[in-house]
Amino acid sequence: MANDATGATALHPETLLVHAGTLRSQYGETSEALFLTQGHVYDSAEQAEGRFLNTDPGFQYGRLSNPTVAMLEQRMAAFEGAEACRATATGMAAVTAAVMAPVRAGDHVVAARALFGSCRYVIEDHLPRYGVESTLVDGTDLAAWRAAIKPNTKLFFLESPANPTLEVIDIAAVAAIAKEAGVILVVDNVFATPLYQRPLALGADLV
Repeated sequence: MANDATGATALHPETLLVHAGTLRSQYGETSEALFLTQGHVYDSAEQAEGRFLNTDPGFQYGRLSNPTVAMLEQRMAAFEGAEACRATATGMAAVTAAVMAPVRAGDHVVAARALFGSCRYVIEDHLPRYGVESTLVDGTDLAAWRAAIKPNTKLFFLESPANPTLEVIDIAAVAAIAKEAGVILVVDNVFATPLYQRPLALGADLV
């Protein structure tokens, strides 16, 4: 056990990575079971209805969720110090979902210039196809973040350390600017991982 930044007792990262989110079946396995089923059995039509309306917390369809993925999501949420987690097929699927979900046509996104090439593509080429404007700034220049904000700015996006330049951005300072402007901050924690950096604790909204 260790004390976190708030002084509360917390589990060591190694413990979280082994035990967080564990869902054991009735067989009491010691390691995570792989659930390969695409569907689940319901006790009644009412329960099935509740599952598909999200009023019953159980599982329904493998494309949406299953116990194996739920264990990963709960473990990663605990490891990141997050309220919730959603697993995706790839890292770029995660980036695309995190950047596109909070915005709509007519919105504006500000991003650090030092980004992984595919992330730059999402910001510069993909978002404009859906009517979302974007501006790239020097991520280390806090004044540049402030200057780039427009009335329709909805989201900040950055990597720190950036891939592949390793540029380091003051996440807490950018988070403070975002909060002041009512803007969501999304951080790609690609290199540091939660072992070495926890952007949510520094003020980010999504990681």
